[in-house]
Amino acid sequence: MAEHGVPADAVAYIGDDLLDLPALQSAGLAVAVADAAPEVKAIADLVTKARGGHGVLRECVERILRAQGTWRVTVDAYVRDHGGLTR
Repeated sequence: MAEHGVPADAVAYIGDDLLDLPALQSAGLAVAVADAAPEVKAIADLVTKARGGHGVLRECVERILRAQGTWRVTVDAYVRDHGGLTR
């Protein structure tokens, strides 16, 4: 945060173990993964449905964009810029 001049309340931090506790306590949004240590979950603002390594970042990004009201605009822009979604 200090290196890039970003205020703590603008930072989301995702953690799963004890070494993440200081950063989680400093971040504006503290996120614990579903299989995080109990101590991490206890201080988290949000606990994901996904376990670590199983879509956590995607879940967090979607939740943040939805909370900001920008999810639909983001998806629409992606579809526009990439010629539609393919399966």
